[in-house]
Amino acid sequence: MRFERAASPSETRGELLRLLRGQAARRRPGDLLRQYRDDGFVAPGPIDQRLVTALDRLALDSAPFAEALLLSPVAPLGTSSVVAPSSQDRTVSTIRTTEVVSDPTNVLALECATRLGGSHAPVHLATVHQTMRAQSLTGGTPSHSRHFRLFALAAAGRALPDDGFEVDAVGRQLGVFDRFFDACAAELGLAFPGRRAVIRTAPDASALGERIRDHLAARMPHVETTGESLESNYYDGLRVGFGAHDPAGDFVEIADLGRFDWVARLRDDRRLRFVASGLGIQLVPLLFAPAR
Repeated sequence: MRFERAASPSETRGELLRLLRGQAARRRPGDLLRQYRDDGFVAPGPIDQRLVTALDRLALDSAPFAEALLLSPVAPLGTSSVVAPSSQDRTVSTIRTTEVVSDPTNVLALECATRLGGSHAPVHLATVHQTMRAQSLTGGTPSHSRHFRLFALAAAGRALPDDGFEVDAVGRQLGVFDRFFDACAAELGLAFPGRRAVIRTAPDASALGERIRDHLAARMPHVETTGESLESNYYDGLRVGFGAHDPAGDFVEIADLGRFDWVARLRDDRRLRFVASGLGIQLVPLLFAPAR
């Protein structure tokens, strides 16, 4: 079978549906059981669902200023690759002009761009989403899974003098992760000693990095801050890692935050700013439970 390169999704969808119907009709119960047992895309996650729902609640309660969204399992085709330098191969694409969400921050960028179309007021959003990625797995440990729970935060709005929007957004989002650590320690008995924020900036964003360090020193004095240089075409000059030490004493950078140009490109307005972050929730109990 051959598809013309210029064919639109609507022109190819019918033929693809016909092919999938045929493939499904040839499958037998044993085929389903073998795939369920061997395919990481369909296997259950590594932690108990009751613990997951408790973590979801603690995470969202740590961000009271943000509106919590329940995202669809799928997003428009190209959500992760059109405005971000990410390969479409890392997503599970469908034949209905959609893709399974591989990074909820990209979807939150779409929502922020939609809302900023009718207002200049800053937008603050949060979500917890079961995310799926079609990339290679490394390590082979229970903490690595093709689908995983991701706690994501996003802020979008107009640029302010002296990087005011970015400084405020970074402080808010790191504060959420810090409160989430506290809540997990109090309710689940986990431990997060030696918390640290690693501020990475491109050469032309060094002043922004210093402003963020000063802001965190005043608002979160218990968090150590360090600085590093950033060379990346994915982040817009700023990337911040946040984490703590695990029971073995190793620093684990479990949260990732960055400034991105996605909303500015979606709205075709260079004055717009977008800061987003994510934390792998299912890793929290696996990495920060006290040693027995």
